[in-house]
Amino acid sequence: MKKIILSLLVVVALTACSNHGKKVKVEGTKAEVFYKGDGVTEDDAKKTGEFLKSTSIFSSGKDASVQLTKDGEEYTIRFVYDKDVYDTLKGVDDVFKLIAAKASKEVFAGKKVNIALANKSFKDFKIIPYDEAVAKALETPAQDETTSFKKDFDHDSIDGIDFYWRDITDDESKTIADYILKDGSFSGGSSELYMTKEDNRYMIRFPVKESSRTDPSFLARIEVITKQIKDDLFANVPFSFAITDENMNTTKAWDY
Repeated sequence: MKKIILSLLVVVALTACSNHGKKVKVEGTKAEVFYKGDGVTEDDAKKTGEFLKSTSIFSSGKDASVQLTKDGEEYTIRFVYDKDVYDTLKGVDDVFKLIAAKASKEVFAGKKVNIALANKSFKDFKIIPYDEAVAKALETPAQDETTSFKKDFDHDSIDGIDFYWRDITDDESKTIADYILKDGSFSGGSSELYMTKEDNRYMIRFPVKESSRTDPSFLARIEVITKQIKDDLFANVPFSFAITDENMNTTKAWDY
């Protein structure tokens, strides 16, 4: 598989205009948060900016603009977003639902937060309503399954990647590991990959940190990688690839 090099500009800066509301800059980034309308304060905008910085949506490397508004008791975070990129991403709505649920909990004291995606003039092309189910899931403590999960697996560590396998043969695990090492898509740091076979379906699980789990461009890269793994290794059999949290709870999966 060709090594994946994919750079997506997603949250972007808007065009100059005077009616987007007041503005605050987010320290340590090239981002700005506009706030407009009754019930929205400068402090709300600053907290929103710091929250988005903590999720790595805002960074020092790219311009980005959002707008914060309020309708009744509900907030809306409006992202300037590339629609062409949005149309190519599967599951990105789920990422934004998670961001909204976390913003509700961490910034707005449990008030509902909707997400709007807009063009560079803050004209909406997509509304993603607050999802009660996603918010409820955040309140459920994650089970610490890592230790019990690992103990049932065989293990080998090669070039910074920890490979774990269960219910597949050593030869099958070696074929998968050799392919991944040769490709290099998971190289450059420490990674763990868990390989299993469940009901005749091959499965690879990949635990990642929260900032990556909520990064649409990262998920887009992983989706491309999973499709290539399917084509090259599992062309004629069912295959799934799952992103998980640190406790092996699946947060995003691709089933083929």
